[in-house]
Amino acid sequence: MLRFGGTMVCVGIPEGEPEPIATAFPAKFVFKNITIASTAVGNRRDAIEVMDFAARGVVKTVYRTEKVEKLNDVGNHLGSLAAFD
Repeated sequence: MLRFGGTMVCVGIPEGEPEPIATAFPAKFVFKNITIASTAVGNRRDAIEVMDFAARGVVKTVYRTEKVEKLNDVGNHLGSLAAFD
């Protein structure tokens, strides 16, 4: 599925009735530190384009590690960033 610390991003809202995933094991998400993020904005074409970005390496993950004491500073920094820097 995803590597340790991976993030799955769901774009758009699936059509039809919601269905549970019987083979999902929440403990695996916890143990592998997996994050699931979503947005209701988007359609099937948007989702395909997002996957294409990732496949071509256009999407870059940027992160830094800070001590918990710096949490407020990090939050302030994130809040000051423009959406498309």
